[in-house]
Amino acid sequence: MGVSDDEEKLEAKGDYWEFEVDAELPDSITEDDEEDDSYQLRLEEAAGKIRWSYSTGGLGGSAPTIVGGTVVAGGDGDSVYAIDADSGAEQWVFETDDFVESTPTVVNGRVFVGSDDGHIYAIDADTGDEQWAFQTPRFIESSPTIAGNAVFVGGGDGSVYSLHAEMGRERWVVDTDGPIYASPTVTNSTVYIGSDDGHVYALSAASGEQRWTFETGGPVRSSPTVAGDTVFVGSGDGTLYALDAKWGDKRWEFATGDAINSSPTVAEGSVFVGSDDGALYAIDAASGDQGWYFETDGRVWSSPTVAGDNVYVGSNDGYVYAIDTTTGRRDWHSDTGDWVDTAPVVVNETVFVTSDNGTIYALGAGVRGSSVDSRVNLGTLSHHGGWAGDG
Repeated sequence: MGVSDDEEKLEAKGDYWEFEVDAELPDSITEDDEEDDSYQLRLEEAAGKIRWSYSTGGLGGSAPTIVGGTVVAGGDGDSVYAIDADSGAEQWVFETDDFVESTPTVVNGRVFVGSDDGHIYAIDADTGDEQWAFQTPRFIESSPTIAGNAVFVGGGDGSVYSLHAEMGRERWVVDTDGPIYASPTVTNSTVYIGSDDGHVYALSAASGEQRWTFETGGPVRSSPTVAGDTVFVGSGDGTLYALDAKWGDKRWEFATGDAINSSPTVAEGSVFVGSDDGALYAIDAASGDQGWYFETDGRVWSSPTVAGDNVYVGSNDGYVYAIDTTTGRRDWHSDTGDWVDTAPVVVNETVFVTSDNGTIYALGAGVRGSSVDSRVNLGTLSHHGGWAGDG
């Protein structure tokens, strides 16, 4: 179900934004709702419709993260924004000195995020006040991942940084031979991350010691995900790789028609990933065989997420898509008016996503529940409150 052109999403009012809610969804599921078919009907009627939208005043931005009823996202207005998840009302704005395309991570009352000004920031999640900042030589578009008391993030200078979460002091730094746009995934005491030098790295979370590297045929801007004992990651060579998480050996590879900048995710035995060839693919996680693919009219840089029976993804054709995970058929799509190259996340029957026009959207998901896939569950490139950062 698309969004009609005459829907008014956001109206500027002097120095503040007035939000207009276009679709009403239930706030929570009660026992009566579980037994009431009308609740599912209401979800389906609201699918793809705009609940609210918030303009950052710039272009582009990061994927949103939703924790404790608050949406936190970066924008090319050089700021980080905290927005009420139910109403779209602004809670606070934190200003940096350049674009913020790094997706925030929210853990223990703190927002961790990078900026193109070269800093990694820790911000109070309630007030928006800076707690610390760590300077690097170049931009930070990689999104921080938290494990235990440590922050892990890639830098535009080609380094992987590990910082103390409490004070922002350096724990260790590992250099690669290219800038890093990919975000780290941390699990089983190992940091998995790609670099523009064409390699995937597995590093000890404690020391930064290299456990293995795997060479691909192009830059690795796709953020790895891990399911069981397998790492899944895309490359600029157009290939999705499945690697042994412990040793880095290749288990299978799957070729698409163009570069993969989308970050894969795994749910119910399938890997979902987008490609610059304009398609979203569903691939058997065990064998690497294609299940289905869904074609859009633009490159799919967006990283998918799974909730209920749908996989959600954006496309550079301007649409957010909900695709049936089993059949690959479109459930609904919603037009944002510009590229959607960020990762959506679903929380409480609502899809949150950022469009390249600098607008953060809350859309009816059409299904019950929240994102349950490996990317979101591991806190890579956006997450919700179900992730604890204990990798």
